[in-house]
Amino acid sequence: MPARQNHISPPKSAEKLLRLIYDDDLLDDILGDLQEMFQDRVESIGLFKARIHYYKDAFLSIRNYDLKRKRKVIHNNSIPMLKNYIKTTFRTLAKNQVYSALNIFGLALGIAACLFIAQYVAYEYSYDKFHSNHENLYRVKYMVYRGEDLQIDCAAAVPRVGPFMKENMPEVVDFARAFPMSGVFEKDNIQFREKRIQIADPSFLKIFDYPLIHGDVETALTEPNTVVITESIAKKYFGRTDVVGESLNLYTWIEKTLEITGVTKDVPENSHLKYNFLISYETLNNETRNDDGTASSETAWGWYDFNTYVLLKDGTDPKVFDAKFEEILYTERGEDFEKYNFRSDFPLQPITDIHLYSNLLQESEPAEQGDGDTVFFLAIIAGFILIIAWINYINLSTAKSLERAKEVGVRKSMGAYKKQLVNQFLTESFVLNLIALTLAIIVVVIATPLFGQLVDSQMNRVFFLKPDFWFAVLGVYIMGSLLSGLYPAFILSSFRPIQVLKGKMTTNKSGILLRRALVVFQFAASVTLIAGTIIVYQQLGHMKKLDVGFDMTDTMVMRGPQVFAVDSLFGTALNSFENDLRANPNIEAVTNSSNVPGDEIFWTRGMRKQEDTRDKNFTVYLVGVDQDYFPTYDIEFLAGRNYDKSFTTDTGNVVINRATMEYLEIPTPEEAIGQKVIYGGNKRTIIGVVDNYHQQSVKNSINPLVFPLTESNASFITVKLKTDDYQRAYEESKATFDQFFPGNPFDTFFLDEFYNKQYANEHNFSRAFTLFALFAIIVACLGLFGLTSFTALQRTKEIGIRKVLGADISQIVMILSKEFLILVGIANVISWPIVYFLMDGWLDNFTSRITIGISVFFIAAVMVVIIALIAVGNKTLSIAKTNPVKALRYE
Repeated sequence: MPARQNHISPPKSAEKLLRLIYDDDLLDDILGDLQEMFQDRVESIGLFKARIHYYKDAFLSIRNYDLKRKRKVIHNNSIPMLKNYIKTTFRTLAKNQVYSALNIFGLALGIAACLFIAQYVAYEYSYDKFHSNHENLYRVKYMVYRGEDLQIDCAAAVPRVGPFMKENMPEVVDFARAFPMSGVFEKDNIQFREKRIQIADPSFLKIFDYPLIHGDVETALTEPNTVVITESIAKKYFGRTDVVGESLNLYTWIEKTLEITGVTKDVPENSHLKYNFLISYETLNNETRNDDGTASSETAWGWYDFNTYVLLKDGTDPKVFDAKFEEILYTERGEDFEKYNFRSDFPLQPITDIHLYSNLLQESEPAEQGDGDTVFFLAIIAGFILIIAWINYINLSTAKSLERAKEVGVRKSMGAYKKQLVNQFLTESFVLNLIALTLAIIVVVIATPLFGQLVDSQMNRVFFLKPDFWFAVLGVYIMGSLLSGLYPAFILSSFRPIQVLKGKMTTNKSGILLRRALVVFQFAASVTLIAGTIIVYQQLGHMKKLDVGFDMTDTMVMRGPQVFAVDSLFGTALNSFENDLRANPNIEAVTNSSNVPGDEIFWTRGMRKQEDTRDKNFTVYLVGVDQDYFPTYDIEFLAGRNYDKSFTTDTGNVVINRATMEYLEIPTPEEAIGQKVIYGGNKRTIIGVVDNYHQQSVKNSINPLVFPLTESNASFITVKLKTDDYQRAYEESKATFDQFFPGNPFDTFFLDEFYNKQYANEHNFSRAFTLFALFAIIVACLGLFGLTSFTALQRTKEIGIRKVLGADISQIVMILSKEFLILVGIANVISWPIVYFLMDGWLDNFTSRITIGISVFFIAAVMVVIIALIAVGNKTLSIAKTNPVKALRYE
């Protein structure tokens, strides 16, 4: 008898014919019978004759018209069948508890991470969308060019532009201006320093949805010396909200008694523009009234402190609007543009883009500005984690295919159709995903406040009451169940009963390749996240270590007094107050200034050399200082000298920074000394040049700064401490402050904390990035642990034979771990260029940034290899230690 010939395939053309004739559910049975007869004939009568018989049997089967593919087979999809699917699913889960737990936990972790990020992303994108007109609301930006050089790119515009647009652009339905300020409010001798004060047009409450709970929207802001407050402020000052007709005293550069004409609901947290007080615009007009009766707060084209908003008609294209307005503006202002070599633009910015995609001068809430790139990165991470979790399910399900092959064979031999088997396996996927989804929702509901604290976001559980959330949950559930369930379902249901029941079932090469590819994807994503996390922390460390150009250690800052009985005596009182502080042995130095490092400068002027024409003007930022400012902050002089009280002419002199010197096109600091300059119409002589320092975050470029001598600044008083007992220094400073400035709140902060708040977004991003990188790695390791366990189980007999032949434990561990370590290595190589491309783009947002070095990739690779070894090591070690006798008895 000839030797048995295995794995000889029947004629493919005949098989194609059968596929054209039979329904998929019957094809497996027919092919199974014909292939079994074909293999027997190969052994008995030879390959050639066996093929002829195969063609004959295939053609004879054509007469079975009843079994044609077009025949409708009635499947039992009744409720009892569904119950049977579910019952079988739970039996399968109970039978394979480890794999079920891995799948459920991995999916739950992936879905929870996705929902956390989806919640955060949805919140960030929800800013200003609570306004019913948000699609037609725009903020007017202010941009100033000198030649082609953009010198001012500001969120706040000039007061004239809003009315001018309304007068000349029929597309404008209405406009509103909001002029921000801070001050002290007083009621019954109780004072509070308030920051969120806006002077607003009457239309402000009409174009925005800040609903009044008391008062009339038509008249609330029409009269001078009136104010609208929020309900929280009403309760703070009066203990109730029905306070229309009451009054508050305001102390700032405007000192007024203001009548309350309305109370609004508190401003939603997802608003880019926040207020606690809305003062009528006519109040400001009265303060800026000129001799001719006009008000600068209505007519000025150069005073850019006014957040200006326009409501456009439906269907207005903002780009077309901008182009049209540019022409109209040139007609009005073109002569000045040509004369002074500058031009101003007022492009529109959708209010829904402000929070995430705006980083301009004078943003309304700069500390709360979001970052669209960060949100985008987190959305990608959410997708990665969810895909990794789904891949785990696919990998573990297909890896267990050999284990479930006999189940499929028995079911098919008992008459089960392929569609019924697909339905069974899809039911398993839907049930398992439902369990995981339920666990994920429980985790998200419980942990949302903690996650909000982690990323410093105002998210709350109200999000779960919104239909959008549940639509997203339903979408994730259905998509996850189908994506993770379809491939395993079709793989498992396609097994042929003859091969399975005869024990000829082998692992499909394409299936193995797919599992390997999916493992590579999982770990490539993990490496990307780990390397990204390392780069984020390296950049944060770089920013912290960077020399910012001044000393902020042990520095306490007081906000200056704003309530003072006799303004003419303020300078004397301030001088006496500072001298008393200097006499304190715990205090090293005291200075006052209009700004401190970390505080955005709004005070600007045009500057040029005295001999230059006005078209050479460039914008400089002014910080009013006294003689002690530079030594207190340890800011280095490159040339010249500091202000000195012994020089009575210093009020006609000025100190500049290196950036200003470069704008003036002066080659060296020494050459700048004695140069005459003009800024704001004032002639000054440069007596000193200080080195550049970072007035704001190192993310920002260094601006040209000018430091005029203004000895009685009411804005900030800086105290350099020489004690570690900060509480005592605080209490002593407060007692001295209260003595000289009664009726003023004592408001202080430490400069290092204040300055570092500018990096809050980066810190939040790093924490979120780290958390979800950890999630991704855990999910990937769960899958790797499951695959390792299954592989080890398949190779139990091989391991037993190797041990009998002398292999030691380390060799067995290496054999079992080698494949996965190779896959992890491939994942590293794939992820490196992705990491470099993504993170290099993120680092470009910083003026001072790190260079991505090879060490980042090495550390990430080592970490992933160690994590992978931990994931597979325990299982492989336990298998390697198994008694070879037990291993050889396996199966």
